[in-house]
Amino acid sequence: MVLWKKWASIISVIASCLFSFLIVFQVPLFRVACRNKRCETPLEVISSELIANELIPSSVVKTLLYPGAFAKSLLAGSKLPSFHHLFTSYGFDHMYPSSDIHHLEVFAGSCLCLLGALLNLFKPTRISFIATLLIYWGLLRDILLLDSAHDWLSAHRNSVRVYPTLFLASLSAFLSMRSDLRKIIRCCTSIPFSQSTKGD
Repeated sequence: MVLWKKWASIISVIASCLFSFLIVFQVPLFRVACRNKRCETPLEVISSELIANELIPSSVVKTLLYPGAFAKSLLAGSKLPSFHHLFTSYGFDHMYPSSDIHHLEVFAGSCLCLLGALLNLFKPTRISFIATLLIYWGLLRDILLLDSAHDWLSAHRNSVRVYPTLFLASLSAFLSMRSDLRKIIRCCTSIPFSQSTKGD
């Protein structure tokens, strides 16, 4: 009994760290139109809306984006990104102001992804998994429910993509839920034990 609890805790910690890594370091999970550019990570979706609506200071948005820009520069072997010119490298320097939030489900899921990634540093929660489900719903709605739309909506639909890494994020978010994982492991380990007792 102690063994499966230990395995559940180990898997939960690894999965929560993986999810936080995917979100904070901005591994591309999907592709969706963000006003005058295309976003591929939850942090890009959040940043595009925050910049366009001028909800918080730009320095806070740059702080959210910098870890991902730093990781990308290391992988590309290029020089470190400039904090002051970060919006230019992301294409956020010409975002037009607007009070409308595009892709509401994707934006809400992206915000929950960031919240879940931060909370995972202290204790894994179900927020991360709910966030990925919201993103899935928003992306699939754009892909499936805009077939009979006008031309500009059809072009907008064709710009939506779901990457395999989004499934990896969903799986890691699911496996980070320690209590649910313990129930699954306990059920899987109890089935062979019950079958062996019946055979005896």
